[in-house]
Amino acid sequence: MKLYRYRTIQSALLELENGAFYFAKPEELNDPLEGYLKIFWQGDKAAWEGLLKNFVCSLFYNLQTYLLMTRNFGVGQKNYLQDLKNKVVIMNLRQFDNSPLNKIFLELGENFLLENETQKIVSFYGEENIKCYGKEIEFILRTTVDAACHLCVEKCKSLGLIPNNFDENFFDVAYEISFEDLKNLGDAERKRRIEEMENLNCDAMESGLLALKLNRRRVTDAIYELKQQILRLKIFFPRIYGEQLKEIMYPNGYVVCFSETATNSAMWGNYADNHKGICFVYETESLDGREFINFAAKSLEVKPINYGAQIIERNFFDTLRYLNFLRAEDWLTGAGGVRSRKLDEVEKPGEYEDIYCEKFYRKTADWYHEREHRIFLADKFYQYDDKFSRNLKYDLNTLKGIIFGIRTTLDDKLELIQKLLRLRKDLSEFEFYQAEFDDETQIISVREKLLLIKSLE
Repeated sequence: MKLYRYRTIQSALLELENGAFYFAKPEELNDPLEGYLKIFWQGDKAAWEGLLKNFVCSLFYNLQTYLLMTRNFGVGQKNYLQDLKNKVVIMNLRQFDNSPLNKIFLELGENFLLENETQKIVSFYGEENIKCYGKEIEFILRTTVDAACHLCVEKCKSLGLIPNNFDENFFDVAYEISFEDLKNLGDAERKRRIEEMENLNCDAMESGLLALKLNRRRVTDAIYELKQQILRLKIFFPRIYGEQLKEIMYPNGYVVCFSETATNSAMWGNYADNHKGICFVYETESLDGREFINFAAKSLEVKPINYGAQIIERNFFDTLRYLNFLRAEDWLTGAGGVRSRKLDEVEKPGEYEDIYCEKFYRKTADWYHEREHRIFLADKFYQYDDKFSRNLKYDLNTLKGIIFGIRTTLDDKLELIQKLLRLRKDLSEFEFYQAEFDDETQIISVREKLLLIKSLE
């Protein structure tokens, strides 16, 4: 099977230089919905209590980190939350069992579950008949963030990290919520009401942060910085934490993208520098009806993208028991050591694994024109976190040809051919093609190009 890879001249030269494919993470691709799953939260009280315990402990850990960095390095760390964005959720609280943090986390978790707003949330959502989608998880976390901040600041005071006279209640936003009213609403209406409250609350807190910045001269610099960071935590932490909950459900994965067509003008424009680039031609190896490309240490399957397929739904709480490194027992254990029933539920064999792979092969129907195929690189053991480790050398015999774009310059063609000759020495079985635009049919066609240079003298 022939597959095509549109490249700019610069990226094509680099790919030839390395003799390798770079496997990109979904965020590096041009579709923000890459790897999208419709995540929801539906669990019993113990599951919700376990999640909320992690929330308050993660909040404390991030606040303590900021305070220690400020004290030790004397800087305000204005981009503190952005710097910690990928480290907000503590994956496994049990990793601190042999440190002083263990006692702090146990105390914070139990006290947080006794808070009035926390108990309302647990009681409402812990009945297991409510699916929480989208912004609703952020609403849940934001409903309890004032209480969480209060507990965390008090604990930091006891540790000498915050002055005892600091007033952490300088900006509290109280939700006016009737959970009885919410219980009587359908899913769509509840979602709408919650999003309204969430938007109003965010606007109010952002106004408070702006007012704090505008009135900086009324407070000392140290107090100003601390109030600003705590208010930032109240505004942004629930959102960042909620987003990262979705990310920890499955290990990272990376992809290399190809197309089954070399004549799509939009793709030449988007991926090949407005037709000034090139298109590599690859040939896969067939085995039992499946297509593969060989790499230095293994063969990886090439599979087509499924466009417009039904969205995959996944319950966050169902996923946790598959992630041993997260210590599912800790996440799914509530107040007084009560275990969630989620720990004992049985799922279809292979369902977790199937969804992990499948989500990397789905795109909306808007992208159908690309007719994309992909190689997926799983990263269950986090061995490809570093981007340089994701350059994997492939069998150079897989590369069969180059299609020059309509506007590829002669100098760029020469540089590519020189690079190929250094890489392969002999180009006698290598094919060159030229993309052309047909005025009559108004489509791009590809013709074989006769070049006399076949080997390195």
